Formats: sequence, C-alpha cells, structure tokens
Amino acid sequence: MKSILVIDDEKSIRDMLRAGLTQYGYNYFEAPDGKSGIEVYKQNKPDLVLTDVKMPEMSGIELTKQIKGIEHNADVVIMTGYGSEELVIEALRSGASNYVKKPISLNELFNILDSLILKRERRKKSEVIKDVVTYEQKKLIIDNDITRIWGIINQILFNVPENTPESMIEGMRLGLYEIILNAIEHGNLGISYEEKSQALQNNSYLNLLVTRSNEQSRRDSKVLINCIFNRNRIEIAITDQGEGFEYKTIANMDDQDRMLRAHGRGIFLASLYFDKLEYEDPGNKVKLSKQLKP
Repeated sequence: MKSILVIDDEKSIRDMLRAGLTQYGYNYFEAPDGKSGIEVYKQNKPDLVLTDVKMPEMSGIELTKQIKGIEHNADVVIMTGYGSEELVIEALRSGASNYVKKPISLNELFNILDSLILKRERRKKSEVIKDVVTYEQKKLIIDNDITRIWGIINQILFNVPENTPESMIEGMRLGLYEIILNAIEHGNLGISYEEKSQALQNNSYLNLLVTRSNEQSRRDSKVLINCIFNRNRIEIAITDQGEGFEYKTIANMDDQDRMLRAHGRGIFLASLYFDKLEYEDPGNKVKLSKQLKP
C-alpha cells in the first residue's frame, strides 16, 4: 500500500487530509511539527511526505533538507499559502518534488501525488556503466498516454553521468515531466487550463483525457522529442502537434512570485530546474538546456 506522512501544525488541516488520503488508499502518518515529523519518517519511511512550508521551530525548507539527507530519493511536496511564494521556491531548490497551494483541492493534490508514485514505480535501477558514452543524439516520438511520461524521461536522461548531483537529476525529471505533460494536454489534446482545473475539481480529469484522446482529429497526434547529450550539457527540444499558444503573454520567468500565482505551473517548474527555456513560434515547440558540469 502506498504511504504518506503529513506534517502540519494545524490539526484541522491534518484531519481533513487524513480523511481524504485514507479514503484514496494511502497508509497515513502525521506529525504536528518538523521535529516529530523527522522521527515519524525515520520509523516508517513513507513513500511521500506532504508538509506545510511555514511551521514553528522547523520550517518546511529545513524539514525537506533533513529528509533528503536521510533518503536522497525521498519525495517531499510543499503546502503553501498566499504570501509564501519565495519560501516555496527555496524549498524546491532544497529538493522538494512539487508544491500545492492552500486551500487544498484534494483532486489536484491526488493528481500530483499519483504522478510522484508513478515516478517512483518507474525509476530505473540499472547497473549499466554510463560513463562510456561521450556524445548521444536521440529522437523520440511518443503518443498521448501520460502514464508513459516517466519512462520517456528515463530514456532522455539515461546517460547523464552517475556523479551528477541527485538534486539536479530530480529537478530535471520534474521539469521534463511538466513540459511533456503540457505538450500532451494543452498541445495535442487542446485542453485549456480552465478545462483542466474544472475537471480536477469534478474528479473527471482522466475521463477528459480519454475523451480528447479518442477524438478523430487528435487520435494519432504525437510529441516529438530531440535530445543532444555530450556529458557536460544536455539539450532537449519538445514539439507537439497542437496549434501553439501565445507564449509571449505568460509571466516573465524571472518574476517567480508571479509565475507561482499564474497559469503556467509547468513552465515555472521547468524554468527553475533548467538553465534555459525558450519557446518558438507558434508556441508548440520548446527548447530546454542544462549544464551538467562547469
């Protein structure tokens, strides 16, 4: 059974999350503060940790650092209220896997947690020696099955050197997931941000994906991914078959507070973990790059 540890100093929030998460099939653990949360984590090693970013004595940022120190593959999701955007950014840079805004929509939360559980299940354990590859150029063509995204990301990052910091790799994983998901949802399937938000609220998100995927005009649409890797750097171009969007109107990615509040969650997360993110006209192609070594 999948398991989760919730850490929040407000009992009402813990009670609400306990009811929702246990009904959703999670083995649930909780703690009222960071210090006791660390002990609960050590004793139970849950799959996921969900923590408030603002707590007395130990913040969610410090908690994330300590949990990642115990288990570098740990997945921590940050809960944030209005006005704590800078703390969320710091937490993400400290190793948090994602974030969710308060007041919490359970369906949105479940969607984020399901993605992380799938990532953990698909994480590839390989004994192949990767340092023999000095240059790689790869072309991947994928369909609109979002359950396969983590497997595609494993393919993209397969030859990244093993001595690359785990936090960097996990950041790239998250950024790629969000951008590929955008290419499928908003590009190939033409799902607007408003439609997705409404579907998440109504618990009909999967039905929306299936319905759009089965439409005659979208059934055979693909996402094309081109990758170039040379040990020191990786460059990735992702192109969908949608009509594109007015990417020039999105919030300036240097204004991270605004990006957190606006539509464009995936673009914000990808821009946080990659050195460069650029869209090309008409908005259905994005290029990402990351320096792996100085």
